[in-house]
Amino acid sequence: MRILLLLLWGFSLYPSISSQAQCTISNPAVKLNFSTPNGTGGCNINLDLYFDMQSNAGGKYVYVHLWPSSLYPTLIYNNPPTPVQLTNAVATMGFYHFGGNLYMLSSYAPHPTIPNFKFTGLSIVKSAGTVAGTDRFTIQNITITTAPSCTVAQEFTADVWQSQSASAQNVHCFSRGLSFFANDPRVSGFLICETPRLYRFQIKTADPAGLTVNYKVYIDNGDGVYNATTDNIEIASASGILLNSGNEFTFNSPLLGYLPYSNQKPESDRALWVVVSSPTRTNTTLARIDNNCALLPIQWGTFTARYTDQKALLEWTTLTEIDNRGFEIERKNKENDQAFRSIGFVPSQANGGNSADAQQYTFTDPNPILGAALYRIKQIDHSGKISYSSIRILQAGGLISQLHPNPVHDRLQLIFAKKTNYYLVEWISGTGQKMGQWNARDRLLIPTLYFPNGTHRIRITDTQTGLTETRTVLVQHTQ
Repeated sequence: MRILLLLLWGFSLYPSISSQAQCTISNPAVKLNFSTPNGTGGCNINLDLYFDMQSNAGGKYVYVHLWPSSLYPTLIYNNPPTPVQLTNAVATMGFYHFGGNLYMLSSYAPHPTIPNFKFTGLSIVKSAGTVAGTDRFTIQNITITTAPSCTVAQEFTADVWQSQSASAQNVHCFSRGLSFFANDPRVSGFLICETPRLYRFQIKTADPAGLTVNYKVYIDNGDGVYNATTDNIEIASASGILLNSGNEFTFNSPLLGYLPYSNQKPESDRALWVVVSSPTRTNTTLARIDNNCALLPIQWGTFTARYTDQKALLEWTTLTEIDNRGFEIERKNKENDQAFRSIGFVPSQANGGNSADAQQYTFTDPNPILGAALYRIKQIDHSGKISYSSIRILQAGGLISQLHPNPVHDRLQLIFAKKTNYYLVEWISGTGQKMGQWNARDRLLIPTLYFPNGTHRIRITDTQTGLTETRTVLVQHTQ
């Protein structure tokens, strides 16, 4: 449960770094989404990581490295860690935060070939910090595979560093040797829908020495992400609860109510947060008791947008659907449009609009607007009620300004739209085989004489923004 609980605790400045670099991290917390056996005796752990970070106008990139404690290397952060130094790391992730922009990084800019970089499915949310002068960050949907089983308390050690440079090639501040346990304590609960609502929860530790815990319960403000500043309606609390062999290391709460909120909207239809702390630990453990009493027309799954062959491809999934008519695709120009505009409709694939199974959908925008575009999905049920997906930003056609010649014989030139950004370029054959990879800035000349005739693809990733673009290239050698 505590997979990254101490991950960013005690973040310190390297002595030779300018005092302008601000990397102080505080109030770490983790919400465990699931932990399941991986079939080989190990465990897959999925979690959301919460922490406050000191506001820093010059900060841009934050990277996190995670090792099993038994394999932890003591690194000297004169430079960013290399792939060799990160061989035994089970996870690396990063995010960009500067000038109002916030997004997960799609690669490790100093060395794109490092192992176990986590990007697919991750998202990040920024909100008000718990402490004055800080911002609250939540990295969601982190999955880590561990060698020990899910029933064993697992220890990990993490390093964290931040860069202010344009390409994340320099370490401006760092913290290292932060040890924590992966899955203790575990917190779970449920809510009864009859009004006034009632709920119950359990706290359980795997620590054979026992654990003393405190808890507080809050009503979620409606966004599904815990923040002590905005989720401030406290409905229960207790302290000094001892989990030991006498109670099987478990605390079971009684059935609890929370009048007047349990009998009034919107609070009665919102989730609850159980926040667990301990005087012997520096972290907080979070558990969300979901409220499914007011049924939604659909439950959203993933939603991605990417630029491929000069078209915008949207892909999304639903986990459940109830009386769903379909999805209206909405788009707006980030710079010029005041409101979203409908550009298409995709009907529900579910029989009668009802499904308890995951459904997959795609939509292609054949004429994406130039510059930054915002996309969202508007779901509509048969009675006219609606819900919205999250918003995705796509820089349509923004990565390459020139690609020529095409068809190509012996060499292909790429000129990038942003001259100062770094790009990862991958050459993929018509059979899906990756035949080459390059890191470039400004422009790139690719020798193609030894590539076979036929249609190939080039995938370009801006390592600063995470935006990806795919272009089709025809190799045509003269006879």
